[in-house]
Amino acid sequence: MSRRPTGELDTASEEEVSTALRRADEKLGGGTVLVVAHVPLMACRVRRTVRIREGRASAETLRERGGKGEEFTVLDRAGRLRLPRDYVEGYGPRGRVRLTGEAGHVGVWPDRDDRCDG
Repeated sequence: MSRRPTGELDTASEEEVSTALRRADEKLGGGTVLVVAHVPLMACRVRRTVRIREGRASAETLRERGGKGEEFTVLDRAGRLRLPRDYVEGYGPRGRVRLTGEAGHVGVWPDRDDRCDG
């Protein structure tokens, strides 16, 4: 079983389908072409990618044509957001985190309460 959405096609036909989808999106002007894929190959060919985790939109990547793009974390209607794994591993927040309102942004800090250490 193929892992690509156009997996039964040869490389030239796969590119032709991708180009046709991109042109349809551009021609419709604001329409949405939805492609579901489990491999990053197709994501590189579109302007907008929405990553789904545990049934919810967790991240969105917006890219210029041919560019790498910028990734955003999605803040859902209930105010929840998912921190990217590399942020969690790199900065160490676990369980509870402390939020601080700062100039123009929100700070997310590990819960390290050292006030009563002795």
